[in-house]
Amino acid sequence: MVGLQNIRLTFRLKSSETPDVQAKLISLTERYCVIYQTLKSGVPIETMTLSS
Repeated sequence: MVGLQNIRLTFRLKSSETPDVQAKLISLTERYCVIYQTLKSGVPIETMTLSS
């Protein structure tokens, strides 16, 4: 099979914000990123967040 079967996306955040604020940032990024929206319509996307 040719093409993507799934995508793993990792956000690395260096922030003093609370986990709730960081989660909101990720949520808004997923919602408004045109490339993310295009890719997710074709294959599953697994999102992971690493923060420090």
